Amino acid sequence: MKRLFILSLVAVLTMLGCATGKNTPVRSPSALHQHIGESTVALVAISEDGDVHVYCTGIWIGKDEILTAGHCVAREEGADPVDRKIYYVVQKEVHEVGEDPAALHLAKVTAFDEDHDLALIKADKRGVPGLHEVASLAEEMPGIGEHIFVVGHPRGAYWSYTEGTVAAYREESVIGKVVQFNGTVWYGNSGGGVFDDSGNLLGVCSRLTRIPNMSLFVHLDSVKKFVRDAHTPSDIKE
Repeated sequence: MKRLFILSLVAVLTMLGCATGKNTPVRSPSALHQHIGESTVALVAISEDGDVHVYCTGIWIGKDEILTAGHCVAREEGADPVDRKIYYVVQKEVHEVGEDPAALHLAKVTAFDEDHDLALIKADKRGVPGLHEVASLAEEMPGIGEHIFVVGHPRGAYWSYTEGTVAAYREESVIGKVVQFNGTVWYGNSGGGVFDDSGNLLGVCSRLTRIPNMSLFVHLDSVKKFVRDAHTPSDIKE
């Protein structure tokens, strides 16, 4: 009887560990790219001539919620962008650089944190483009030197993948705690995610630096607090 109880307890603890994401398996390179690609959107604008161009990146963190950088939705410093309309596209809707997407989807800003450069966007449920991947928030941060992965749209190059390493963790910056990323990102990556090898979200692209191949991502701790404070729905995968 005692043995049966112990075995049952072990089984329960194992299931709980899987549910919290602590035992999330490492993905193969192709599975990782597919997951983080389908968890990512492109934020786009329409010019007066009707041309569509991508200017930032976002990450699905729920069925209809997209996380991005605050400066991607703020028209001017000090202005509140909440309720501002945002257009986005998903990976299957674009193929080549400079090509117009097959469809545009509407969303609006629902939460904004200028101090930590974060924003939350709510997609119009009538226009959400079917099923998509959702990025889980990581349980732990990787160590210095460990490999991490980024996808974004640098200079309009839709869904460009890169990998790099954790160069450092900085406690103090203009946006609070940050992950210092050693790898290639550029304008258009802003608002995109940095992921571990299981595809869990570690931070949000915020700042370039004057150091070659060095950028700063909003730390996971700030992301988690922002998501909680924004009263996001219970379907957030944390």
